Amino acid sequence: MEKKISCKRCQQRKLKCSRTEPCESCAEAGKPCAYREVDRKRRPVSAKYVTQLEERIAYLESLIMRIRDTVPEARVVLSDTSEFGDHLETSPPREAQAQSSLDVISPPPDNLEPDPEGSLIYHGPSSIIHGKLRQSSMLADHASSHHIPSIHPHPDSNFEQIAQHFGISMDNDLVTSALMLFFKWQYPQFMFIYREAFLRDHFGHRQGCKYWSSGLLLSICALGLLMSRDSLQRRASEQFFSAAETTLIIFGFARPSIATVQAFLCLAFYEIGRGNLSRGWGLSGIAFRMAQDLGFQRDPKHWVSHDTSLATPEDFEIRRRIVWGCYTSDKLISLTLGRPVYFSHDAIEVENLERLPDFPELELWLPIGFDSQRGDFGETKPLVPCFQKQVELSKMIEQLLATLSSQRKVQDSRVYRGYLDKLNLELSRWETSLPQCAQWNKWETPSTPLIPSVASLQFVSCSIVLDYAYQYSVYSFTALELPQI
Repeated sequence: MEKKISCKRCQQRKLKCSRTEPCESCAEAGKPCAYREVDRKRRPVSAKYVTQLEERIAYLESLIMRIRDTVPEARVVLSDTSEFGDHLETSPPREAQAQSSLDVISPPPDNLEPDPEGSLIYHGPSSIIHGKLRQSSMLADHASSHHIPSIHPHPDSNFEQIAQHFGISMDNDLVTSALMLFFKWQYPQFMFIYREAFLRDHFGHRQGCKYWSSGLLLSICALGLLMSRDSLQRRASEQFFSAAETTLIIFGFARPSIATVQAFLCLAFYEIGRGNLSRGWGLSGIAFRMAQDLGFQRDPKHWVSHDTSLATPEDFEIRRRIVWGCYTSDKLISLTLGRPVYFSHDAIEVENLERLPDFPELELWLPIGFDSQRGDFGETKPLVPCFQKQVELSKMIEQLLATLSSQRKVQDSRVYRGYLDKLNLELSRWETSLPQCAQWNKWETPSTPLIPSVASLQFVSCSIVLDYAYQYSVYSFTALELPQI
């Protein structure tokens, strides 16, 4: 059987290898012929990855030196440590520098204040409403102490009545089927919803939930049923959409919340998917404005003293997931419709994502979207790594759309071509840095079925390349200069 790579001896001596076992060169020389265990070429490590490792090592070395010089107990233990700093700069990584600068220049954390209804809303340093909000919150506290009822009823209290009005029965298996279809096929593109927290609240008491609401459930079901092979179930998605839209329009604006932001964004994708572009664009704008009104653009650690919903590290990470999910959704919608982005990466002061431990009670839901491939990825689940790469891809979309919207850059073809070439280079580096579970080769048939999280990455990256190719065709650049992804 012919091998895909040369044997070790031919590689070292730069000989032509027949790739047989043994190969002709080794057989003629009477030498043992051995091949690597992994019969494929190694992908070269990107220069960006090497630079980040060097910076990280230099930072850790400088940290050890500072500990040795300042802590008496560590001085004895580290006395035999060799001197560092003679080969690399000892500056901290860019992430640490950026974070330290944020801690210095960020506005004070008293910009999240309750309105008269008790909802927390965000105001920046230039806001003139801080004093009025404090007075209003005092009046609200006075009203609550006298048991004055709220003028805005809670939507979940009328959930069953709204569902029945639209012919929806929450007791049958249709809701469960819709949830399974959504989390199997569509979830990688809707990562602003944290699956485990939503399902935990859904199967719980559904009272006072932070990550579940009737409007969000109906929105998810409307999207999920679109993936059904049953025509009756696909038609039922319209009923779920109408019920979700009614619930959000009546109750959603009164008390902004995490679940309301997620539900409006789900409805936006639903409308765009069926061709109602203006309605979808408007609904996404409502979701993004509401997210900013809740202060999502700032890292949740700034709001601990003001927002009681941030009680655990899990709440922090879920909030960050929502922010970056809104960021990627904004870029995908803007790229699809050819319109300006809403969220700027520089305006988001949220830390990078981390993978949270799985909830034991939801073990049966974790393989959804992976089918028989459960366990094929080792310790690393592909969902979060793929989403992290999608965030990086969204930054490129933001740069691309900013370049296209600048008429001064477009008018000078040489300058414009330089921007496109830079984007092509960044796309190539991005593809090289993909994790093993997300790598693909356009020249080879995939040996395993493509999972939705990887397919989502391919879809977004191909959308960028197609737009890139169109820009090249407009300026009559040669086809050889097109992206190679």
